[in-house]
Amino acid sequence: MEIKTPLADKKIIERDLLWLFDGALVLKAIHGALEVLAAVLVLTVSPSFVVRVATFVTGGELAQEPNDFIATAILNAAQSFAVSPHFFIALYLVIHGVIKTMLVIGIFAGKRIAYPLFMFALLLFGAYELYRGFARQESLLYALALFDFVLLVLTAHEYRLRYPDHSSSSDRRADYADR
Repeated sequence: MEIKTPLADKKIIERDLLWLFDGALVLKAIHGALEVLAAVLVLTVSPSFVVRVATFVTGGELAQEPNDFIATAILNAAQSFAVSPHFFIALYLVIHGVIKTMLVIGIFAGKRIAYPLFMFALLLFGAYELYRGFARQESLLYALALFDFVLLVLTAHEYRLRYPDHSSSSDRRADYADR
């Protein structure tokens, strides 16, 4: 029979938080790489082609149910893409994607400076997504902002564990090494 102690419980929680943090970082890196790819597509694919594809993909569903939420959202996104300035979209996607990907790589490489820079980037990108979500009433932007803010909290937690301010906190460093 194994007896759990508060210290053992804390180590399990810390291990789970690290697993969650690492998983979220991997998702951020994949998302950043996809944004760079999307920027290339934005610059190479014509807006009329995007509208034609969206109309083709959603046509059957909208014929059956004209108020279908997902089909309407896809068609609206394609139409707004057709009238928006493509260079701004591409520039935003490249900057956003490269910054996130490079900072995630920095964190995995153990670069101390990557943590505060990543937290600052998450704060800025999350605030912008929240602002755009309120302006456009888009649930996806709310979800992305929430993900960024949760990842910001996890990053701050990991940063404090990895780089404690006080020399007397060698216990936390040892706990972190055990994970």
